[in-house]
Amino acid sequence: MSSILNKEDIRNVLYGATFLGSGGGGSLKDGLRLLDVFANEEVNLELLNPSDMEKETYAASVGGIGAPSAIAEGRFGPEAIYAFEAMQKIGFFSGKDIRYVMGGELGGFNTMVPMYVAIKKGIPFIDGDGNGRAVPELSTGLQPIHDVLPFPLVVAGGNGDVVGIFLKDHRDHASAENLARHVSMAKGMAAAFCTWLATGEDIINKLAPNTITESRRIGEAFVNAKAKNLDLEKEISKVKTCKKLCQGEITDIRTKTEGGFDFGTTLLRGSGNYAGQKFSVDFKNENVIIRDGSGDVLLTVPDMICMVNTETLEPLTNADIHKGMTISLYGTSATENWWKNDEGFNNWRHILTRIGYKGGVVKFKG
Repeated sequence: MSSILNKEDIRNVLYGATFLGSGGGGSLKDGLRLLDVFANEEVNLELLNPSDMEKETYAASVGGIGAPSAIAEGRFGPEAIYAFEAMQKIGFFSGKDIRYVMGGELGGFNTMVPMYVAIKKGIPFIDGDGNGRAVPELSTGLQPIHDVLPFPLVVAGGNGDVVGIFLKDHRDHASAENLARHVSMAKGMAAAFCTWLATGEDIINKLAPNTITESRRIGEAFVNAKAKNLDLEKEISKVKTCKKLCQGEITDIRTKTEGGFDFGTTLLRGSGNYAGQKFSVDFKNENVIIRDGSGDVLLTVPDMICMVNTETLEPLTNADIHKGMTISLYGTSATENWWKNDEGFNNWRHILTRIGYKGGVVKFKG
């Protein structure tokens, strides 16, 4: 079954996808800027349920790759078209019918990128994505856990340069990540990639189905909460159970860009119902762990730590926040395919170890 998304629907999708991006996936303002490319056009984007994909056809994932701060500084769009068109050509010569486009992850920008491609190419956009959240690396996600392979992998720059990557070990997501990052860095830490050819069954059983509809409904919850002065937590929980973890003023952000990633720790001083408390959030592009002032862990990946500007009720990424801003942090659960085996947490462990955490998973409790 398919439905049609207009520009207002897409705007709501981007709000919800930014929230579920858990601090990453690209800024909402960059996604809205890409949507503004169609300001003078009528948009009718076909959204197709993965269960309705034709047999022996594929969706290709398209997204931006690089540091969010770098992508935010420049214009983006054509590189996504270049990457997808190159993948379609590869598919043609290898006997794979690539008819659809989807997102590799959720986020205000990285959900708009594949929608931009679908609108420009006039092809259906799949109601689902690769992870049901944003992830910092090609090797950290549902695709490597469930053997949706990064083969082939295409990376494109804004000037039309296209690099095709054909891994000897088709399952080597770490090499795919390393090579794609180096191409991204060569393009100023901002490029587009296309990979992870997936059937409808793959999306349903291995990845994150129906997340675009979920994002649209969460976006509508933001609209309702802002327009009617309603409690955002309650409005979002009508769609997907979430819980406010804390609220507070950002007192410091310790960050650096390294190897194409934004690393950092955000420190908060609690306000409102959380006055007198302190919190810290560690991130590698995406938020990976939140602790209270005593060091107790409130939540870890793969569940989501989602950021909202408390005053404006705008969903945020780590590229948007600044010292002195008051934010609210919400927890919500990862899609069920993350919990089919222990790798749903284990493939984040190298990131958690780097930031000094050696404990186990702390799951969301609604």
